[in-house]
Amino acid sequence: MPESANFSNIYKFYDLINTVLTLGFDKSWRSKAADNLTGTSVLDLGSGTGAAFAQLINYETTALDPDKKMLELNIFENKILGTAENLPFDDNSFDNVFCSFVWRNISDTNKALSEIYRVVKPGGKFVLLDMTRPKNSILRILHKIGSFKVLHLIGFLTFNLKEYRFLYKSLDFYPQPENHLKKDDFMDLKIERLGLFDFVYLAVFTK
Repeated sequence: MPESANFSNIYKFYDLINTVLTLGFDKSWRSKAADNLTGTSVLDLGSGTGAAFAQLINYETTALDPDKKMLELNIFENKILGTAENLPFDDNSFDNVFCSFVWRNISDTNKALSEIYRVVKPGGKFVLLDMTRPKNSILRILHKIGSFKVLHLIGFLTFNLKEYRFLYKSLDFYPQPENHLKKDDFMDLKIERLGLFDFVYLAVFTK
C-alpha cells in the first residue's frame, strides 16, 4: 500500500505536472483513452480539477475525488467527494469508469477495482490511463533520473518538496501494469503502452 500525500497543497499545479511528465501528450492520450468509452454515463474517478472535461463533455459525467480543493476548481456540474475504495454509488450505476493519471496514487487498488466492477453496468468499461516506468531497463534508469530532477526542482520552487517527492515515488508504488493489473471478475482486459519510451499505459477492462 503506497504512502499518502496532501494534494491540497499542490492542487493548482497537479494538472500542469502531468502535462510536464507526459511531455505534453496528456490531452491526446486522454482522448485516445476516451475513444474506448461506451454508452452515455461516466464516472470520472479521481477527477481532480476536471482535466478530462474536454474528453468527457459529451457524456453524463459524475466527477469524484477525495480532495475538496481540487473539486472546487472542477468544472463538471455533478461533483462528489469520495474515494475509489468506497464508491458512494449503487451497483451497476455507470456505463463507464474513467481514470486518468491517478491510479498509482490509490492506496488499495484491489479494493478500488472491486468497487469499480460493482458500479459498472454489465458490458461497460473501466478505462484506465496512467504513468509507470519504461519496461526497458536502460530507459527506466533514464526516466527515473529525468523525473527525479523535474519533480524535485518543482518541489523546491513551490515549497512543496514532500508532495512532489511523493509524485516521484508514486511511479514505483506498483509493479509494471502487465503484472499488477488482473482482469479478476471482468470479462476482458487489454493493456497498451503509449509514448516514445512506453512510460504511459492504457488499460481497458470490460465487464
